[in-house]
Amino acid sequence: MVDDTVTELSDTSESETSESETSESDTSESDTSESGASAMADASERLRRDGYVVLPARLDDDLVAAARDELGELLSAAAWGTGFDGTRTRRVWAPLAVTRCMDTAALDPLILAVVQRVLGPGAQFGTTCAVQVHPGQGAQVLHFEQNVYPLPRDHDVMLTTIWALDDFTTENGATRVVPASHEAPARKPDSGETIAVQMPAGSVLLFSGRLYHGAGANVSDRPRLGVAIDYIQPWLRPCEAHTLSADPAQVRLLPQRLQELLGFNQPSPYFGFVNGRHPREWLMSRDAGREG
Repeated sequence: MVDDTVTELSDTSESETSESETSESDTSESDTSESGASAMADASERLRRDGYVVLPARLDDDLVAAARDELGELLSAAAWGTGFDGTRTRRVWAPLAVTRCMDTAALDPLILAVVQRVLGPGAQFGTTCAVQVHPGQGAQVLHFEQNVYPLPRDHDVMLTTIWALDDFTTENGATRVVPASHEAPARKPDSGETIAVQMPAGSVLLFSGRLYHGAGANVSDRPRLGVAIDYIQPWLRPCEAHTLSADPAQVRLLPQRLQELLGFNQPSPYFGFVNGRHPREWLMSRDAGREG
């Protein structure tokens, strides 16, 4: 039942998103092609109904291999986690501050279109993290991402993506979700209510910030690698202070939309300015990094 449910989502999503992938991939928040609009509507409906959707084949094999190599090198120097983060799990926090291998994923036009539809304009990154779950790691405690904010649990203020850089399987600790738990009362579900989201490398799991989920136990003989990227409302404080963790000199070279997602954006005239200036104007100026 677990496999059939996730496969059905994947197959349907793939058939409706394949055409959108052939359109020009830019950094706008909207994928405006007819096929892209159809894919966006389908993904948004599945997200509304189930709390999650799997979008396969969003990264090609070359991008996956490059990201796996670059992040693997960074992860090899990372310490083991503790407690909630897992004692047999390694993490690289804020990977978008140190490598460009996930830029295509972060700017995926279908993901950004759904983010804008659900959260509205001006979304920014919350947490970004590469996560490598090693053999022997037990299942993660079920949780929902929006729980970090003291807000009512009646609507989404966050969407999360988990990009598979290895095949996600039941055996190697694929993310487990409780379908439709984003609409349920805030009771903690039992692990028996979860299903494993199995998906091939290059796929992405997109889910509501209210959805209960957790990494599965890795009972295989190999680690599995994924990258989590949160998108949050512009008026929320992100878990990761990207405007501090990223080097302004490097950020100035990035696409404008990526700069905005990293927090160099001003969604309203009186929100998010730097010394009275638009943060991107400050960023692009020659004296960026020297002003208070």
